[in-house]
Amino acid sequence: MTHSPSPLAYMRDHISTMDQWLSEKLPTLRTAHDIITLGHAILRQCEQVDAHLQEIRPTPPLACREGCGTCCHNRIEVNPLWAFVTLDHAQKTLSEEKLRIIEERLDNEAAFCPFHFNGACSIYENRPPVCRGYYSFDLALCLKGHYCEEEKGYQGDDAHAAHQNMIFLFVLEDHLKNAEQALNLDAGPVFLDDAVAALLKTDDNTQKWLKGDRLFSDNTAS
Repeated sequence: MTHSPSPLAYMRDHISTMDQWLSEKLPTLRTAHDIITLGHAILRQCEQVDAHLQEIRPTPPLACREGCGTCCHNRIEVNPLWAFVTLDHAQKTLSEEKLRIIEERLDNEAAFCPFHFNGACSIYENRPPVCRGYYSFDLALCLKGHYCEEEKGYQGDDAHAAHQNMIFLFVLEDHLKNAEQALNLDAGPVFLDDAVAALLKTDDNTQKWLKGDRLFSDNTAS
């Protein structure tokens, strides 16, 4: 009888596969379309991992609900790749009015995600991995800024899927950063609003980033 691998073994295997895939794909990037395609492929892989982890260790009911947006009222740190992806998604799907509002928010340094509208994420389908890692069982804790079970720390194979997925996304982002740095790409991390603002203000931003220009270094989050 064949048994499914444990959640941690599954995640380790998937990270190893992603490492090899990134090492093959990152050096081939040439255009904005290439960057966006890579970002979408990574996000679809994240969704597959999340779904499989839910099968192995289902998550108890969350307090997270559509229209809440509490976690969106924070500045988030991302890999610069996600600035390209989120800005592309917004430009292709949002109205001119919303795009104008986003630019105004970036100019005025709004204290919440520039893509947040009326209690909802306007780029939800292609939101960055860090956003996918947020979860909470208690809205009161959300309002205090505590989204995860911070006090429990590492929980191993016994953790529920949301906790394990958060770990997977954190590790994936770290490995993506390392792969980019190996190619001398500006890998951040950077606040999403600063990164999107940098893209909007930089002509030929794709080619400059791919050549190793430090488009985001002045705004690094850490």
